[in-house]
Amino acid sequence: MKGSVQAFAFAVMWVSGFAVSPARADDLVIGAVGSMSGVAAAFDRAVVEGAQVYVKVWNSKGGFKGRHVTLELLDDESNSATAVTVYRKLVEDKRVNVIIAASPSQTLLAIKAITDDYGVPTIGSATVVQLAVPPAKYFFRSLPGTDAYMNTLVNWVKARGYKTLAILNPSDAAGQSEAALIREDAAKVGIKIVAAEKYNNTDTNFTAQLVNIRNAKPDFFYCGIIGGPSVTIFKQVKQLHLSMPIALHSSAFNPNFYKGIGGVQEAEGVYSPVERGGLAGGASGVSHDLFQEAGAALGHPATNLNTAGWDTAMVVAHAIETSDGKRNGIREALEKTRDLSVIGGFISYGPHDHRGKDERSVGIGRLTQGHFVEAK
Repeated sequence: MKGSVQAFAFAVMWVSGFAVSPARADDLVIGAVGSMSGVAAAFDRAVVEGAQVYVKVWNSKGGFKGRHVTLELLDDESNSATAVTVYRKLVEDKRVNVIIAASPSQTLLAIKAITDDYGVPTIGSATVVQLAVPPAKYFFRSLPGTDAYMNTLVNWVKARGYKTLAILNPSDAAGQSEAALIREDAAKVGIKIVAAEKYNNTDTNFTAQLVNIRNAKPDFFYCGIIGGPSVTIFKQVKQLHLSMPIALHSSAFNPNFYKGIGGVQEAEGVYSPVERGGLAGGASGVSHDLFQEAGAALGHPATNLNTAGWDTAMVVAHAIETSDGKRNGIREALEKTRDLSVIGGFISYGPHDHRGKDERSVGIGRLTQGHFVEAK
C-alpha cells in the first residue's frame, strides 16, 4: 500500500490536471478517499474530478468564510483493506472534520462499518442499498440507491410495452443485490425474467452467458457491468449479434470504456438508468445552471460521474456552511438537510434516513451523439 504522501501525490497527478497543493495551516481541510488506481479507477476518477472541481469553484467564490478549502485525497487502490487504512489516516488528522468517499459500493461498506468508531461524518458516492439501510450514525450516502435505479428501469421497460427481460450481473454481493432488486420489481409489474446470468469480475470470456441470453430472446436486456470486464462484455455482445435493446449500468460509461470499444459511437443508442445529473444538459432551472457551471470549470461537459462528485461535494459544503464546522456539527447539519437542489435533483437526510437522493433523481438515458438524452 502506498503511504499517505505518495497516495496524495498520485491522486493529484491523475485528476484532470488540477493543481492541488498540500493544505496550509489556516485551510479548511476536507478528507477524501478515492479509487485513483486499480479496477475501479475507470469510473471513480471522474467522481473525484467532480468533487475537486466543486471545491475549486467554492474557493473562487471566497471559500468557507474567507478560508481556502483543500481536499486531502488518498488513493484506496480499489481495495477495501487499503481503503480502511487510508480512511483511518484521515480520521486521525484533527484538521479533517468530514470525509468524501468516492469508491465502489463494496469498499464503502467496509468504510461504513467503522465510521461510528471514529465519529467523522462521511459521505459515500455509491449506490448499494446497504450503505444507507440500516443507517450508520456518521455515514451518509449521496447517490440514489440501487433500488431507485432498478425500479425506474423496470417501470420504463413496462411503459415501453416490453414483456420479457434478461439480466447479467457480477457475482459479488453488490451485483447480486442489484439482480435481486430487478427480479422483485419485474415480478411486481408482470415482466418475465427469461434469463438471469452472472459472471466473476476476473472472467475474461462471457460467451456462455451471452449465448444463453441470446437464445432466451428477451424483449430487453439489462447488463449490470462495472469496471474491468465492461469492455470485453460489450464487445462480445456485438460479436454475438445480440440485437435486442440493451441498457448498461451507468458507471460503464467512461473514457476508458469508450476507448476500449473503439469509440463512443460504438455505444450509440444504448440505454442506461442514470442519475439526472447525466441528463442535466437538457434540464432547466437550478440543475441546468449548476450543470453549466460545472462544465465551465471542468473545461468539458460534465459526465454523470462528474456530477455525482460535484453533488457530493456540494452537500458537504452545505453542511459545513450551515454548522459550526466541527465533526458533530456537520453531522447534525447533514441530518437537517432537506431537498438541497443539486445537479442530479435533490438531496435529503434525516435522523433515521441517510439515503440522500431518491427516485426523483433517476431517469433513463439513451446515448445519442456521445451524450445521454432522456429516453421517453
